[in-house]
Amino acid sequence: MYELWDAASRNMIDCYRNATEANTVLGEIVRQHGQAVLDPLFLVHEDEHEESTLIAEGQAMLVAIKRLSAEEGASPKARHVG
Repeated sequence: MYELWDAASRNMIDCYRNATEANTVLGEIVRQHGQAVLDPLFLVHEDEHEESTLIAEGQAMLVAIKRLSAEEGASPKARHVG
């Protein structure tokens, strides 16, 4: 699961099931409000063991989540239909 956090308040803003969903939502946020809206935010990934890993902060999230989304879409597990 990917979680979007506000660095100043340390409040979680939203969470996403996968990188593709996070990429879509972040892209829409930027289209509506501009890239600067991401500056006070950070994105983390929480794995199945509830271990959190920082993905990126601020505008760097766009590059990082786009890469992760592409990797996710290319993995055999993600392409499995059924």
